[in-house]
Amino acid sequence: MLSHLLLMRHAKSSWSDGSLSNHERPLNKRGEKAALAVGQALTARGYAPDIIWSSDSTRTRQTAMRLIRAIPGAQTVNYHSDFYHASVQTVLSVCGKNIEPEGRLMLLGHNPGWGGLHHYFTGQYHDYPTAACTVLQRTDYKSGDWLDPKSWRMIDLILPRELESELESELDR
Repeated sequence: MLSHLLLMRHAKSSWSDGSLSNHERPLNKRGEKAALAVGQALTARGYAPDIIWSSDSTRTRQTAMRLIRAIPGAQTVNYHSDFYHASVQTVLSVCGKNIEPEGRLMLLGHNPGWGGLHHYFTGQYHDYPTAACTVLQRTDYKSGDWLDPKSWRMIDLILPRELESELESELDR
């Protein structure tokens, strides 16, 4: 059974090469730093994912690899082409076709679907910027459906700009 469900939007991508399709766009330097910082924050806070289910775009693959670099131990990454610019319903459908994994699962993808997933699971609207990560913890609610929003409560929302502010504050001390 899952203990934590993490929802993360890919880190900031580059628009510099106009010959690439949207699916092929890589991370830019800021995105590379943000993905690493979110991975470090997840590890430090005890939320590092055991399993990542990700869109198969270049920027989500690179985000996943940056996260993994910051997380000790082995993680499994499974790429789902259906997650590429997926709606909330598509993501839930893809997840529902899989057996609920053990441990901590991260769903990694794109807006507007991931902002919609944040709303679906938390009931809260939030501007969901690149590299945002919602951390949900299992509740005692026993519906039998791991994708039921009542099964989860939000315990953290990690935003890269706040991580940058925290780092700057520590450096100023």
